[in-house]
Amino acid sequence: MRLLPTYVAAFVVLFGLQMAPAEAANPCNPCNPCAMKHNPCNPCSMKKMKKHANPCNPCGMKKSANPCNPCAMNPCSGANPCSAGNTPIRKHAFDNFQQAADAGKKMWGDESLGTAGVSCLSCHADHELLNLGKNQNFPHYVNMVGDVVTLDQMINYCMVNPMKGKQFDKNSKELTAMAAYFRAYRMQYLREHKK
Repeated sequence: MRLLPTYVAAFVVLFGLQMAPAEAANPCNPCNPCAMKHNPCNPCSMKKMKKHANPCNPCGMKKSANPCNPCAMNPCSGANPCSAGNTPIRKHAFDNFQQAADAGKKMWGDESLGTAGVSCLSCHADHELLNLGKNQNFPHYVNMVGDVVTLDQMINYCMVNPMKGKQFDKNSKELTAMAAYFRAYRMQYLREHKK
């Protein structure tokens, strides 16, 4: 009975050694150290790429039907993930950043967003209490919340707590507008307070 594990181990080693040359010879194997320098299946070895294409992005290759390109059509996997249609997260809201920031600016001073009779502007007039000079991006630790939060979470925290309103849905145009205005507000502060 003790010989059985020895025979199994010998079989695995022999079988593995026989398969190794076949796997190493596969030109599409990205782990093949013996692959040719100009391997058509290795997107990082291609010299002639599309202008401004990332040489290590297989979806940026000229031939999308390359059998070694994971974005090429695979009859066994269904649709090509690189050309699949988009699933919208909401109805179209803005055509550009400035539209979103302008909508957020209107909301920044809107006391009707909550029941406490305050707006964002009530606490954050002239960039107050935003710690914009610390040059820290979200997410970061916020003392008032007592946790590390994203910008969207911070906006919703203020909506629910100081303003006594309802939080915005994570994909809402309102939350996008508030985040866009915060970014525009922060950029204005940084321009005005250059060192």
